[in-house]
Amino acid sequence: MHVIRKAELYKSPKKMNHKYLSLAIFSSLAIFSTLLIICMSSIPNKTLWGNGSLSEQIISNLAHIPAYALLTFLWLKSFAGTESKNNIIVFFLILSGLVLFAFADEIHQVFVPGRTASFMDIGLDLLGILFGLWVFKLLGMFTKEMKFGHR
Repeated sequence: MHVIRKAELYKSPKKMNHKYLSLAIFSSLAIFSTLLIICMSSIPNKTLWGNGSLSEQIISNLAHIPAYALLTFLWLKSFAGTESKNNIIVFFLILSGLVLFAFADEIHQVFVPGRTASFMDIGLDLLGILFGLWVFKLLGMFTKEMKFGHR
């Protein structure tokens, strides 16, 4: 939920429209990416493409890292720029939700024919979450846009 401060009421409509457009775009991309991961993990059988050779399995496993990094970045960016008094709580809720999503995705795969849950996949998902957080921080959005710790 976005909280509008009094100072925002005096900003130009163009700046406010840009802020809400950015929020809408990144939120839509985050939701789409989340649904895409669910769809991909719902495909029966372990091989999603090719004949399941070792190199294809390695690529498939390593794909968890950029997928979850992108997902993390998009969800964090969705809430960047909000000036809620509880940004640190929002930040930890997003990261906690992503970790729970990684676990839930693996549990979900137990019920998909030809798929199994894997602790290695969860580990790769967690690496992706950390990498997405690092990229978010590297781009300076951690302090500039979310203003963690400031009220």
